[in-house]
Amino acid sequence: MEETKRILYNKASSLEIDLYGGAITNFHLHKGKINPLNFRFTKEQMPLNNQLGAPYQGHFLCLGRWGEPSEGEIKAGIPDHGQVANILWKAVEGNPKELKMWANSKLEGLHIERTVQIDSHNPVYMVSETVSNINPLGRLYNMVQHPTLSAPFLGFDTIINCNAETGFNYTFFKDPEKNSSHWPNGILEDKSIINLSSSANGKSSVFSFIINRKDDLGWVSAYSPKAQLLLGYLWKRKDYPWINLWQDWSGDQIRYRGIEFGTTGIHKPFKQILEDGNSRVFGENTFVYIDSGEKVPRSYLSFLYKVKPGFEGVDAITMSNGCIKIRTRTNERVIEFLNTIFKDFGHADGY
Repeated sequence: MEETKRILYNKASSLEIDLYGGAITNFHLHKGKINPLNFRFTKEQMPLNNQLGAPYQGHFLCLGRWGEPSEGEIKAGIPDHGQVANILWKAVEGNPKELKMWANSKLEGLHIERTVQIDSHNPVYMVSETVSNINPLGRLYNMVQHPTLSAPFLGFDTIINCNAETGFNYTFFKDPEKNSSHWPNGILEDKSIINLSSSANGKSSVFSFIINRKDDLGWVSAYSPKAQLLLGYLWKRKDYPWINLWQDWSGDQIRYRGIEFGTTGIHKPFKQILEDGNSRVFGENTFVYIDSGEKVPRSYLSFLYKVKPGFEGVDAITMSNGCIKIRTRTNERVIEFLNTIFKDFGHADGY
C-alpha cells in the first residue's frame, strides 16, 4: 500500500492524518512532542468483522453506526463503527495547513467529505465534514467522533472535564433513565458511584451523557499533569448532543480513555434501540435521519495548551470571535488564548 500519512503543521504544532481509516493519529506541540492520541489497536484486538481493514487508532470517525451492526448487517459485511473507519480515504494534496479528503461507504450508502485546517500560528485545528446519502432511500444513521487517549499522555492522574449533564452506564442501556446520574458521577452495576473526571477509579466502563441543555457549544478536555498539557474539543451542541466516555483497564493499569462526542449515547444496533424503546433518552434523539440525496454538515475544533504548575482542570470552555477561552477550576481564573482563524465557528447557524 502506498504511503497513507499526511501532515499539517504550523510554528506551534503538527497534525498527522492516516488516510487508511481516515484517523487523526498524532497532534502534538513541537516543544514537548507528547501525543495524546497515541492509541492504536492491533489486528487481533479488532472485532472479527473489522480485521480485513484499517485498525482503530487515534481519533477516528464512527459513521453509519456507533458500535456493532445487527446480525444480518454483519453477515452483509458491515464492520463495527461503520465502514469509513475501515477503508482507504482519498485526498487532494494542498498546502501544509489544509487537507481535503473523502470516502465512499458503499455498504452504508454514505459519502463523506472532510476538510482539515490547522490555524496559521496556534495549536488549533478545525474539521468540517459533510455526510451525503447516496442511497435511493432515506435511512437512520449515527455519527460519533472517537478520540482515544493512551500513554504517555494518559495515566492515573489524567483529568477529564466536560459540560455533560445527565447520563447513564452502558450496562443499563435497556432502561437508562431509571439508572441515571449527574456528571461527574457514574453509577456502577453494584450501585456504587465513581467520579468519571478521574482516571484512577479502576473500572472498565462506558458512560454516556447529554450536554448541558443551556449551552450552545459542547466541550470536553483531558489534562495530563505529568505532561502539563491540555487537550480540548469544542463543537456545536446541535451537531453532537452526546458525550461518551470509555475507559479500559488491564489489571491495575488504565490503557485507554475515549472522550467521544456524537449523535447518540446508545452503543447498539438500530433494531435493538427501537425494540428497547430508546429512540429518545433524556429528551435527546439516539439516532438521526438522512434523506436520499441529503447533505448534512458538522464541524468541531481541537486544541492543545501547555499549562503551568498548579493547574487543576477546566470549569468551562467558550469561544467568541475566534478566541478560545478557558475558565479553570483554580480561582475561576479565565485564560484567553489562541485567537484562531476560525472566527465564525461559534456563531454559525444562529450561535
